[in-house]
Order: sequence, then C-alpha cells, then structure tokens
Amino acid sequence: MDRETLTMLITEHQSAIYRYLRYLGADSASAEDLTQDTFLAAFKSESVPDTDNKARRAAWLRGISRNLLLAQLRRRRADPVLVGSEYLQRAEDVWSAQFAGDEDGLGYTEALRHCLSALPDKDRRLIDLRYAQRKSRIEMANMRKMSPDGIKTQLRRIRSRLADCVRRRISTGGAS
Repeated sequence: MDRETLTMLITEHQSAIYRYLRYLGADSASAEDLTQDTFLAAFKSESVPDTDNKARRAAWLRGISRNLLLAQLRRRRADPVLVGSEYLQRAEDVWSAQFAGDEDGLGYTEALRHCLSALPDKDRRLIDLRYAQRKSRIEMANMRKMSPDGIKTQLRRIRSRLADCVRRRISTGGAS
C-alpha cells in the first residue's frame, strides 16, 4: 500500500473506526490508540481490498480494529477478558445491519444530532448530565430533587423518543 492510499483510507474511515471501537466497548483513549494501530496494520498489510469498494474497505478495517481490540483485552492481565470473539462478532453483525448500510453510521449520527437539538431544554440537560457529565442517577436525582427511579424513567422515555426520531429521520432521508 502506498502513502496516498493510506491517506485516503484514513480520511474516509478514521472517525468510523473510532466510533466502532467505542461501540465495542473500548474507552476513549484505547479507541484512539487502536484506531491509529488499525491504520498502521492496514499500511503494513500485503492484502488490501479493492480501493474502489468503500464498503469492503470499511469491513476490512473494522476486522483489523476488532482483532486489535480483542488482542489488547487478552493482554491485560489485571483486567480479565469479559468479551469473547463471539460477542464481538455479534456486535459486528449488529453494526453492519444497523450502521454500515449508511456509510458506517454517519446518517445515524447526523439524525441523532438533529433529534437531540429538537429535544426540550429540560430533556437535553438531563441527557447532558448523564452522558456528557457522566453523572449517576443518584447524583442527578439529588440535583433535580427527584428519586433515582424517577430519573431512570425519564431517561428511558427520552431515549425512546430519540430512537423514534432517529428512525423517522433515517427512513425519510432526514426530512422528518
């Protein structure tokens, strides 16, 4: 593989590989490192898929990244491997079925951004507390003067509305 092809692969697939590794359970720092390692391994590979087939290249890179993640998990002696290759294959199947048909989930990402921006402010703040600020339900309940179960119910309803919104946007091509 030449540098031009590598540059093209990185430009087209870097963010998707990172998202895929996070989807598989890698923490942010590991996902960044493994994304770089994926492209390094691809550069060293002697068998590169057809450069005209973007879906095939994406699947090939996901396979490399999945194998690197599994190897990393196996090397960690202090943290036993809780994820087997069967789990990773099922995750790949779900990823392919749900996201890969849409250029590795970019359409879903855009739909989710739109749906999040359409949420009422109080719901968006609750999502921000949970996912951006990583607050526990107990912390959120104390802040909102609610019960943790009330927070859990609200989050479940918001996630359900977001999922419905994303599905509608994807099925209508973003017009919803």
